[in-house]
Amino acid sequence: MIKSFITCVCLASILFTSCESSSKSLSNDKASVIYFGGDILTMEGDSASYVAAIAIKDGKIIFTGSKADAEKLRGDSTEMKDLLGKTLLPGFLDAHSHYINSLLVANQCQLYAPPSGKGKDVESIIALLKTYVTEHHIAKGDLIVGYGYDDNVMPNARLLNRDDLDKAFPENPVRVDHVSMHGTVLNSLALKMYGYTAAYKTPPGGIVVRKPGSNEPFGLIMETAFLPVVAKSEPMTAAQEIEFTKAGQMLYAQTGITTAQEGATHFAPLQTIKRASDAGANIIDVIAYPFITDLDTILKSFPIADWGIYHNGYKIGGVKITADGSPQGRTALFTKPYLTGGPGGEKNWKGELTFPQSMLNQMVKKVYDLKQPLLLHCNGDGAIDAFLAAYEFARAGDYSKPWNVTTIHTQFMRKDQMAKFVKYHVRPSFYSLHTFYFYEAHLKNRGKEQAAYISPMRDAIDAGMKPTNHTDFVVAPLDQMMVLWSAVNRISRAGAEVGPDQRIKPYEGLQAMTIHVAAQYDEADSKGSIKVGKLADLVILDQNPIKIDPMKIRDIQVMETIKKGKTIFKK
Repeated sequence: MIKSFITCVCLASILFTSCESSSKSLSNDKASVIYFGGDILTMEGDSASYVAAIAIKDGKIIFTGSKADAEKLRGDSTEMKDLLGKTLLPGFLDAHSHYINSLLVANQCQLYAPPSGKGKDVESIIALLKTYVTEHHIAKGDLIVGYGYDDNVMPNARLLNRDDLDKAFPENPVRVDHVSMHGTVLNSLALKMYGYTAAYKTPPGGIVVRKPGSNEPFGLIMETAFLPVVAKSEPMTAAQEIEFTKAGQMLYAQTGITTAQEGATHFAPLQTIKRASDAGANIIDVIAYPFITDLDTILKSFPIADWGIYHNGYKIGGVKITADGSPQGRTALFTKPYLTGGPGGEKNWKGELTFPQSMLNQMVKKVYDLKQPLLLHCNGDGAIDAFLAAYEFARAGDYSKPWNVTTIHTQFMRKDQMAKFVKYHVRPSFYSLHTFYFYEAHLKNRGKEQAAYISPMRDAIDAGMKPTNHTDFVVAPLDQMMVLWSAVNRISRAGAEVGPDQRIKPYEGLQAMTIHVAAQYDEADSKGSIKVGKLADLVILDQNPIKIDPMKIRDIQVMETIKKGKTIFKK
């Protein structure tokens, strides 16, 4: 099956004839840079098109066309950059991640399970944390933070708990954040620091796993119960804000991303983003989406008139609402029960909405009334039903006015739900990396039929949608070639084929990382393709993703990332 699919795609590449678009120029001025000598894939249109050369001036593309015509824009100071057979594309646009975490993870311990990391079991996690403490000279009493813990891949269902962390680190509060970013495991000192005791009442939509035989928290805190941890972020100094901003943005630049998303922004992180931007720290663009629970507070300091406009490299792009949890954390809402029960041992467990339907309705209506774009996280098919109900409530039968709405993840979309997405012009942002990283967990939790249909990009495209695709960093690593590989191949980490009928073509996968994301951000006039007048936000790859064996896409290297005509990363 895999071999026949690869053969089909490769034949399509062989049969494809690239067409060089007619020369276009914005100006007769001399260019600062001219690129030529490789595949320059414009991402204009629904099939691959190439130009032989492009010219750049003042951070914008001023010419696309033949090399001979590009030469006419060559001046004494023009840089002539020969691609030497490499591939030039528009810069990748991050459709959804949690950018603010990039400022912090340089000071945290990575605990991803293989192949992304070495956190394969409880013992490995403890060992990694101990090494981290030694290498970073963490003193007694200081908070230790790790990220990327995945309970779904722990062997023999042996899960991390407070006792494990207490034994290893009796004198330090320890916080091990769940790979879903929807929870954490805390030791006793951290539980005390964040205010979790036997008397703590689990809030609606929250999970607090209790120690067997008692009401004491056993370490795992999820969903709305996790919000106090999120809110109590460690403050940075002014110098650290600038230093961490540059380091965090370089993580994105190294993968070819020129615009990043902060996908659930609370008030304090938004202030951090603004201060760093005002200090000139940004090397890429950042788009922030205030979280609905902080919206009123944020509006007092960030008036709506300033939204949607870049200020020193950042803008507020809309509002984020979370409707449910994560499927691998068993907190996403489904219409049918999990095969493995709930995270706290609940029976007949379907998951829960983050907010009651009535409250969700009012939240969605509030964003609609503000005339702002909406990002709404919904994973399970039950949460997607809830979103559609809230959307219909907000619009009250009037669908005449356009509204920019993107559903984040939309993992377990049913085919019967697609017609409404098309009717309402709602854009799903899929998460095809789950086919690799979490398929086995979904298979166990949801069964083969649902697990095989996660992120159904083929059906969505065929239905008329223009989906985007994302990493949800730090849930999965920043790796745009892996994002593309997973959408094209749909192979799990154990080697299983995951709904091969939902595979998409490499060019379609690139659209979901470039031009479609530009539309998601209302920036299609300035980003997402190589076209005269657009920003010179570009990436150079060592191979052309649409011309090689699809199984080798994840091996493609990002050689250079260019923002407004200037190199910000070079391998």
